[in-house]
Amino acid sequence: MLFRSIPQAYDPPGHVLATANQRPVGPSYPYYIGTTANFFDPGYRASQIYAVLKAGHGMTPAMFAGLQTSLTDPLAQRILPRLLGALRQPGAGLTARQQQAARLLEGWNGAMTASSAAASLWWTFWTDYLKAVFQPWWHTAAVPVRKDRSGLGISPDQASLDEVLETWTLRDPGNAAFTAPGGPRRTAPLVMRAAFATAVTHLSARLGATPSQWAWGRLHSRQFPSLTQADALGYGPRAAGGDPWTVDAADGGLVASQGPSWRMIVAWTGPGSGAAQGIYPGGQSENPASPWYEDQVADWWNGRYLPMPPPGSSPGVIRWTLHP
Repeated sequence: MLFRSIPQAYDPPGHVLATANQRPVGPSYPYYIGTTANFFDPGYRASQIYAVLKAGHGMTPAMFAGLQTSLTDPLAQRILPRLLGALRQPGAGLTARQQQAARLLEGWNGAMTASSAAASLWWTFWTDYLKAVFQPWWHTAAVPVRKDRSGLGISPDQASLDEVLETWTLRDPGNAAFTAPGGPRRTAPLVMRAAFATAVTHLSARLGATPSQWAWGRLHSRQFPSLTQADALGYGPRAAGGDPWTVDAADGGLVASQGPSWRMIVAWTGPGSGAAQGIYPGGQSENPASPWYEDQVADWWNGRYLPMPPPGSSPGVIRWTLHP
């Protein structure tokens, strides 16, 4: 591969560059650089970032901070209208509890906040929807999931399955894949209703019979594992919002251990000069006995930033004290 063939962009026509680990090239790119199955993010976070940046004018540091800490799930926003449409069809036959659960999704904006019951319902539905569509095919093909659960298991962690099911649901709801091998014909709305019923059953068993109390934070948490892998030296798990597709990414399952490790915003005022702020989810020391071991966790968790001194400036007086 020649250097000039490496994916790159300089001053694009829209004057916006954004990356969230998405595939940086289109289908015409002549070299193999990986897929969402083994390297790249499926692009939901990137699409949200670009949508905000393209719509924004005169954005301020506070607006960028809001984008960096956004808990909006773009996939949920795309699928939700189809799910609600399926649940409203005549003959849907929803039980009283399913009707209560469906009302949680009415008007929901796709925000995966820790207090949101709709977020729990969405995530559980999507997980059960994936399994309802693909599990019969996995069973028929005898896919050896036990040999590689992370690589072969059906879950939202499989970006290729997420993307395929999204496409079928939105553009091809009559796709033959919705019909299980040897089973009666099914369409996306039929499978969605069945998966929704399964999700309500799962949440009722785990979080109780009242849908309004199914807060996402009761299912989902974040933790910061210690570099030593010693549980006692890490932080969390603690109830949290977000999911793998929110800009404020929370990846790694229902106990997320991956996400944005460093947030920074720079308001440029001229060549080489500007006001900067940033935050790191930890402290300035790897020593657990140090007061700086986790002194920035709360600021990172709550979306706060700390000012960064401009280049060439003094950080202030530093005083060292020796204790006997």
